[in-house]
Amino acid sequence: MSEANWVAVAAIAGAVTASAVVVTAFIAASTLKATRDDSRARTRPIIVAELRRELLSHGTTLLVLRNLGASVATNVTVAFNPGPPPDVDSLPDTDMWKWIYQRFAKPITTWAPGWTLSNVIRAGHDPLPPVVVTVSYTGPDCTKYHDRYDLHPDHMLKETSSSPSKTHEPVKMEQQKIAALQALVRAISSS
Repeated sequence: MSEANWVAVAAIAGAVTASAVVVTAFIAASTLKATRDDSRARTRPIIVAELRRELLSHGTTLLVLRNLGASVATNVTVAFNPGPPPDVDSLPDTDMWKWIYQRFAKPITTWAPGWTLSNVIRAGHDPLPPVVVTVSYTGPDCTKYHDRYDLHPDHMLKETSSSPSKTHEPVKMEQQKIAALQALVRAISSS
């Protein structure tokens, strides 16, 4: 093989090596970005909103917000649709929305993981229209998050369950009490 052929082979090998280095660098950068995004997703704050029945208080519904994430959320704002009237203080004290609007009127500076806030949103059997809750906050790495929750009360209020039948036999009444206590323990354990 002539010297010119060796120079050509060396040039081609150099070009292939340079291409391999560029491809490897691109793959490494993509992998690092994916690792960073995955780490952020696993450690970010996650504030969720939900409607929940109040245990042992028939007809009472709670609006619950909690941080299920692994880090602190900062500068948390909570907005509602329908939103508050211009003068929230003019709402009657019996209107649960008055207290909810007042509670979330100002941003919450820090919201720790596991921290839960709840308010009664309905007492008794008053109608409860759907509500949209929008939560905006910042994670520890200064990433901004905006989560929207369309909460429809039927998803929670139309739940069905069973209860023990009524009887007057002492043994069966005792079994019903035990079954009721077991159901209560299950309900507490699942929340």
